[in-house]
Amino acid sequence: MRRVGKPSRSQLGFSSLISLHCFNFRKISAETPSLTMFTNRRILMERIRGFVNQYTIASLMIVFGIVGLLSSCDSVDDENLNQLLQAEEAVETTPTPTETTGQGPVDALIALESMTFTIDATNREAWTYFSFGSGDIVEVEDAANSEAWDIGFQRTQVKLNGGISGPGMGSVVMLTETTFEAVTAAPADGYVADTEDTLAIVPQSEKGWYIYTGPPAHWILPLEDRVFVVKAADGTFAKLRFIGYYKDKENKKDSGFITFEYVHQPDGSGNF
Repeated sequence: MRRVGKPSRSQLGFSSLISLHCFNFRKISAETPSLTMFTNRRILMERIRGFVNQYTIASLMIVFGIVGLLSSCDSVDDENLNQLLQAEEAVETTPTPTETTGQGPVDALIALESMTFTIDATNREAWTYFSFGSGDIVEVEDAANSEAWDIGFQRTQVKLNGGISGPGMGSVVMLTETTFEAVTAAPADGYVADTEDTLAIVPQSEKGWYIYTGPPAHWILPLEDRVFVVKAADGTFAKLRFIGYYKDKENKKDSGFITFEYVHQPDGSGNF
């Protein structure tokens, strides 16, 4: 990958690099006047040879070209040399980006996608199970001993794979008076799991995920300003909110179809 914004060694130009070494040659002559011109030139040639070897330029023609340019050393402007030295220093101190194969560098932070799913929870005798990892319903024969599911639904009841309901790490914290978008990280504490006395997501009007209107409509209406941060069976995090309970949401017909929006963070960081 080519660096942008600062010059590379190749951008300095071959003659500019030779000018740098000419400057070094003049510096040597000034600091060691007792040395002969021949000795100074020998030292300069050794430095240039080291430069050639360093960059694996396997051509003797370049060496001969260097010799031809030595005669121009005295005409190098000090101000230009200082600029070249500063540019060389910038190149040497700039870290080289890590190169990758295939599709190139990948951003460390990848935007998570919000998903919407509708569960058929109409069966009053059986639970329907969902996995955040697969993003779909999973068939479970023995939920109490399976970690294949994260959250289960039966009518208005919701249970998690943890506590008395399953062997996983399932638990939840309910956040009120907020928006789904405003929750960008899982809370550090406050999580509760299912117990013998109650489910962690309480199946009760106003204390859980919905409100019951009572007669004459008898509607179940999700409280969309409540966000539930769920710890899945494997310890990863998801945030979700309930947005529907009817197959025909507009006309409130065919109850027991729970629709929820969620974002699952698979890396365990809790960042949404």
